[in-house]
Amino acid sequence: MTDEFLNPYGFIPALPRTDLPEPLRDGRPPGHDRLATDDGQPRWAGQIGVTMTVVTPVVVLDTTRATRPEQGDPEHRVYPVLTRNGRPHLPPTSIKGMLRAAYEAITNSRMGVFRGHDEPLGYRRPTSDGLKVEPVVVTGDRRVRVLKQAKLARYPESPEKDSILFKGTMPKHRQGVAALIKGDRVERLSLWQDKDRLAKEAQEGQKPVTGFAYITGRNIPGKKDERLFYRPPDADPEEIPLDQEEWDALVSGWEALIRNYRGAHSDDEIRRRVKDGGAIAEPWEWLGHEPGQPAWSPHLYEHLTDSPDVSYPYQSPLLCWARFKKVNGQRKIAALYPVMISRDLHPAAPAELLHPSLHPADSFDKLSPADRVFGWVAPEGSGRRPAAYRGRLRIGPVVCDQDAEQAVRTFDGDGLPLAILGQPRPEQVGFYAEVRRKRHKDEVGPLYQEGVSLRGRKAYVHHAGLPEDYWDEPQGAADPTQTPVEGRFREFRRPRTPATAETPGQEQRDSQNRSIKGWIKPGTVFRFTIDVRNLDQIELGALVWLLRLPQGHFHRLGLGKPLGFGSVRLDIDLERTELASGDQWRDYYRSLTAPLASAEESRLLDEARAAYEALLERTPPLRAVKKAFLAAAKGDSELPVHYPRTRPADLPEGTPVPPNPEGNSYAWFTENARAERLPLPRLGTSDAPLRILPEKDEKKEQKDKSRKGRKPRPRKRNG
Repeated sequence: MTDEFLNPYGFIPALPRTDLPEPLRDGRPPGHDRLATDDGQPRWAGQIGVTMTVVTPVVVLDTTRATRPEQGDPEHRVYPVLTRNGRPHLPPTSIKGMLRAAYEAITNSRMGVFRGHDEPLGYRRPTSDGLKVEPVVVTGDRRVRVLKQAKLARYPESPEKDSILFKGTMPKHRQGVAALIKGDRVERLSLWQDKDRLAKEAQEGQKPVTGFAYITGRNIPGKKDERLFYRPPDADPEEIPLDQEEWDALVSGWEALIRNYRGAHSDDEIRRRVKDGGAIAEPWEWLGHEPGQPAWSPHLYEHLTDSPDVSYPYQSPLLCWARFKKVNGQRKIAALYPVMISRDLHPAAPAELLHPSLHPADSFDKLSPADRVFGWVAPEGSGRRPAAYRGRLRIGPVVCDQDAEQAVRTFDGDGLPLAILGQPRPEQVGFYAEVRRKRHKDEVGPLYQEGVSLRGRKAYVHHAGLPEDYWDEPQGAADPTQTPVEGRFREFRRPRTPATAETPGQEQRDSQNRSIKGWIKPGTVFRFTIDVRNLDQIELGALVWLLRLPQGHFHRLGLGKPLGFGSVRLDIDLERTELASGDQWRDYYRSLTAPLASAEESRLLDEARAAYEALLERTPPLRAVKKAFLAAAKGDSELPVHYPRTRPADLPEGTPVPPNPEGNSYAWFTENARAERLPLPRLGTSDAPLRILPEKDEKKEQKDKSRKGRKPRPRKRNG
């Protein structure tokens, strides 16, 4: 075992459609009224029989019969396998969706769906940028006043906090206050109305000021202070004038940033945290140091709760931080931020980086091959007519050869707890975008911008080289995820909580994962037909290419694909295949008694596939698409497939790293952004695989920092 691994997903290139060969270009689809063509080329109609064999367990769940677990979080759900009439059931739509995604990829078609990517994504600004922002108050009259700031001791780590209590407690966020400050720290606080009295009580070195408490919460471990935003005591605040255009740009940028912050977390993450004892915690409460336990900042929860009315000296103020720029020698505001070390937005949204020829078709004349074969619906609100096109391919009923007792493996009790499925991380630019220059390891900043393109279409990598008993559940009390099986850890299962001397490890069932009562076993066979109508040779050839992948290559179906589930093998069943040209069907229907002329299906399918293969080979960009597609479909038997993870500081080098019970893949991304900058390898290339990174050792770093500040001890001389 090595520290190298494959990410569960990669990307198949999606290339501009401007220089494709004629059969793959945009165009109007044929009508459904006749089996004929204007160019004299034959079109084919009929049905193709397909056999589908399960290679790794397929997870298809009956969501209507979900139950709560007998033990564990009541928010957790346990799902049975979807069955019909005593056999496992696969909806034809799931097969069609799988084939459409693959067809889009290998024909470099337009994206069938590309919604929700019109907003710029966020990225974390470097810590050093906290020194480059200034506190401001923004009012509704298009004015921005620049304030000063002082540290306000607040949390247990700050020893001065008990000396500045505000009427026995601390002020609320944005509350107007009077204060005495010394240097960069607040030494006393009082009500805004008490500013004159407080000024008379000022001692030597203390300055009386008025301002606002800026309370963002104990949102990171080790936080000591909040901030006081105050007016300069001896002068009016600097005002930054804004014209209407500048104001609109500032407001839209702020609103987009707040949407990005809020979109990164569900309402339940913020409002449904559970304290010891079972009570629901308020968003601003600190529960601990672990992820999700620190307090949430106000800009994340104020839209979810009723904030108390507070009176301010300014009308409708917004307290925030501003980054400035120089324009013709004048200070102008570049952006506003809700916290000192904030996210920022990339200059361009992902949709802007996708070539226009790859966006979903917006008119009937611009349909790509996948749209013409599988169907198309005009974008919502476009007002286009016609607004849809019925595809020329239909999946018939999917029938299982075995009954549920033979085809389904079941799990007793609360079922098998699946590993947590990772959320998409489009903010990880090195994974989702193709950056055409090498970044310096210290460079931090936007990368979704001009000159950058999206990686392409996401494809899940087949988990190759798994041992025969990988999917078995070993007997005994030990956690089955922590011991490798012939060099592979069971990535599909959620680890138990760490065992202690007093208590054994417990199964983890909460809102982050789900449990299943069973799956469809490897070796199970399904059969279905694909009804096609009016397909030309290239359209048919692309479909046949997908139904006859090289041996050892597989499609992915169902849930849990990143965990290794759902690899299936498709093969054409010639005995259930019947195809004929438009002319042959015309003669058949005219006669009513003569049999349908034989199309010699085997030869027809071979010729169509060969014609499509030739088209790929003489188009260099499509060769890269084919290579990437096959790489995902085959996997790599030498490398495990799993989400990124770090090596714990107490785990020696060379020791295999098992799945983390806490599932904290975020730590790998944090360390990668800080030190390594490993990009996601391109499928089908010689790019180096990803590798497990060492976990950041907080104690060691603290020691190293303290040593840096010490003077070296003088060496004693012998004798």
